[in-house]
Amino acid sequence: MNFTHKTLLLAVGILGSSIVNASTADVALTNETVKGGLNFNMGTFGIGAGMSYDKDKSVTTAHIGLGVEDSDTSGPLQVGLGVRLYGVDADLKDNDDVSVALALGGWYRYTLPQANRLSIFGSLYYAPQVLSFTNLDHMYVYELRAEYMTMRNARAFISYGKTEIIYDNDTRKEANNGFAIGATVDF
Repeated sequence: MNFTHKTLLLAVGILGSSIVNASTADVALTNETVKGGLNFNMGTFGIGAGMSYDKDKSVTTAHIGLGVEDSDTSGPLQVGLGVRLYGVDADLKDNDDVSVALALGGWYRYTLPQANRLSIFGSLYYAPQVLSFTNLDHMYVYELRAEYMTMRNARAFISYGKTEIIYDNDTRKEANNGFAIGATVDF
């Protein structure tokens, strides 16, 4: 086993042993798109990663992020603020296909007190021009969900979201645009 493999195994072991709070995995699907993500909740902050693929638009995005999260989950409102590093691979005709951006944003979840199985989730991340690199001018990603807690550690949802990517030459790419169905699992 070479040094790179040993380093990766050690890093995974350290990260895996430090995860003491609930972590979350989610996936959302349409006929043309698939989105998935993982969030490792470490108390007052979380480390997340995700990926999406839009077949019709030939756009793949991936992100890793770090966020500060509300550690009190007993109330109806949960909030997180943070930063995500996005990598975007789009099928562009006259430009470099891969772009990078640093996005700022956050998420919230409000669970209805009278119907504690129902919740509303929203997230928004924006990368302005100053934090967008290569041929990218700016981008934003948002999602709204209506969630139903099917089990103590699982939610089914219907979402509406969009990824808007604007390039330096005013070319626009819209990906993951529209309604999707999905599930979130806490483990």
